[in-house]
Order: sequence, then C-alpha cells, then structure tokens
Amino acid sequence: MNTDRLKVLVNIYLERKDDLLSSKEDVRKKWDAVAVCAENWNTAAEDFGAMFAKSMAAASPVLDERDSHPIEGIQALCDAGKTEEVRSAFEDLISADGGDLIARQQRIFRFVKTVNGLLEETAPDRWDYRQRIRTAIRYLFVIRPADNYTFHASEAAAFQGYCDVEEEIGYDRSLNLTNYYHMCDDAADYIGTRKDLLDEVEKAIAAKNAEDGTHFDPDVLDPNHHILVCDLISAAYRLDFYTDKQATRKSKISSVQQKKIERTKQRAELLDKREEVVDQLDAMKVIEKKAQVPDISGRTVTHSVFGEGTVDSQDGRYFMVTFTDGTKKKFALPGAIVGGYLTFDGSQEYVDALNQMETAAENSRNVSKELNSIDVQLQMLE
Repeated sequence: MNTDRLKVLVNIYLERKDDLLSSKEDVRKKWDAVAVCAENWNTAAEDFGAMFAKSMAAASPVLDERDSHPIEGIQALCDAGKTEEVRSAFEDLISADGGDLIARQQRIFRFVKTVNGLLEETAPDRWDYRQRIRTAIRYLFVIRPADNYTFHASEAAAFQGYCDVEEEIGYDRSLNLTNYYHMCDDAADYIGTRKDLLDEVEKAIAAKNAEDGTHFDPDVLDPNHHILVCDLISAAYRLDFYTDKQATRKSKISSVQQKKIERTKQRAELLDKREEVVDQLDAMKVIEKKAQVPDISGRTVTHSVFGEGTVDSQDGRYFMVTFTDGTKKKFALPGAIVGGYLTFDGSQEYVDALNQMETAAENSRNVSKELNSIDVQLQMLE
C-alpha cells in the first residue's frame, strides 16, 4: 500500500471532520449499529428472532440498501417458523476461525446459500429479502467489528486503486476476502499512528455521548480502528476525495498513475451499476417464476399451416397437438401462441398469461445481456 496516498486521504478526512463526524454522518451510524448489537447479541438466546431484532435495531444504515432489505428477510424467516435454521446459519457464520480468512469466506458463501434457500421457500416473491455476499460480510462487521470490516465493491475498488494496492480484491463470487481484509488491516495500522485523527474521533464520541446520553468508549467500541477504516473507505468514494486537489497533485502522482486511478474510478462506477443490475435480474427472475404456465390440455387450436387441432398432452411449457389430418406436432409455450403460429378460442386469461410469460422472459434476457456487458467492461479495465 502506498502510505503517502493513504496519508492524503486521512488528511482530507480530517479537513472535513466537522461534517464527517457530525450526528448525521455515516460513522456515527456505524458506531450505533456496533454498540446496539454488542449490547444485545446472543446466538443462544431463547427467542432468537426477538434477539436479532434488538441487535439489528440500529444496523439498517449499514446493512440495508435502496432496494435491498436483508434484515427484514431474516425477521420474516423467524416469523415463518425458521428460527432454528436461521440461528444455525448465524452460528456457522460467526464461528471462531483463528483468523483463517479463506475458511471465513467459505462460511460467508454458505450463509448466503443457506438463508436464500430458506427465503426461496418462505418468501419467493420478496427478492429484496435476499442476502448478498456483501450482506454476510456486513453482518460479521456489526457482530464482530474487531475482526471484520464492511464491504462495498465500488468503494473498495476505488480505495485499492488510489492507494496502489496490487493484490486483486474482486467482487461478488470472485471476491478475495483475504486481500480485502489485508488492505483494510494496513489502513488500520496506519490510522493507529495518527493521533490527530484519533483525538478528533474521541472528541466526536464524547459529543455523541453528551447528546444521546450514551456511554460509548472509543477503546471498547473500535479498539482496532476498523469502524474508522470502513468510514474512511466509504467517505473517500461517496464524497470523492480522489478528485480533491490534494489527491491529484502532480508532484505526488504521475500522469501514468493518474490514468490508472481514472480506470479504477471507472471500474468502481461499473461495480455500482453491476449491483443495481443484479438486483434488477433477481426481480425479473421472481416475476418470471410467478408467470405460471397455463394448462391448455384439451383445447382446440388453429395453426396457420396445419389448420385445426386438439392439444392431446402438455408437459410444462411443451404440448402435443393432433391436427384433423392426423398430423402430430410438438410446440412450446409461450412462443407458439404469442408468435401467432397457433390461436384458440377461450378465456383471455390464457393469452394474458402467455403474454406475461413472454414479457418476463424477454426482460430477464435483456437484463442478463446488460450484466454480461458490464462484466466484459470490468474485465477490460482490470
């Protein structure tokens, strides 16, 4: 890591401390989330659902996103009688690993697969309840902040690029948790040497205690400066520290390095777009599943070439028609009817259902193409 560039980001953070450490900013929300969870978390609680609700009461700003509500998803599972399955998933997620980040990443993937499987059973229409890889990492941060960090792919990519971190971090299933945590650890070590910043944080926590009647101790709340690292990475991207005059001073960054940083910024913006598209794709898949295949067995149909016939049998989307001249033909829904090859008399609901299926499938294909396009662009920027 280029500590000179990290120093620049910390200096910008300090210059904006009056805003960044104020009551409305993210760092205080992170403190609240961690403190409330620490006070209430108990995996062995008799009523896990109630415990989870109390523990995550202040965690929405850390975990939820505009169209994603994973906390509600967990609560919905508990309300649906899946409490023990959810408890088991969290026990596995936060289990001790002696710092083995590869094992931790495997548990993160397992948690997401397990919980989303439960949600598929109990709330198939609520794609916004789905748990993401980044969601599981954020649970770890809120529950065990001394050993974990939050994660947002675009923020991490921008920080990595500016601070000239060579190890690839990745995103989604290609995420390398070990490299990401090592980058954050290096930043935390440096922040530990910045008494000026730590003094300002201590003052901000004291002010918060006075305002809210809390008793947060910075040495207990954030002993390893992990919350501060997460806020620095987030603020640097959200408030675009990277275009600040200090950050782009030519004496510190060559034109070649500046171009590399610009590519990193483009990549970060694409990662933000990718997350939006993945959410859209999940929504499309839910709609597609809801568009049920209608049963048209026994219906009389008319083909543009073969004339009139009867649907003899149907297996899901596929059906067999016997025409009046004895010809048998196999067709597939919804294309055969929506495309105009076959028509039949009957309720409009059949046609509406077929049109809904075709629209849902087409929307899903278009979003998938957009996702593939973004992934290609990301590869080109690596």
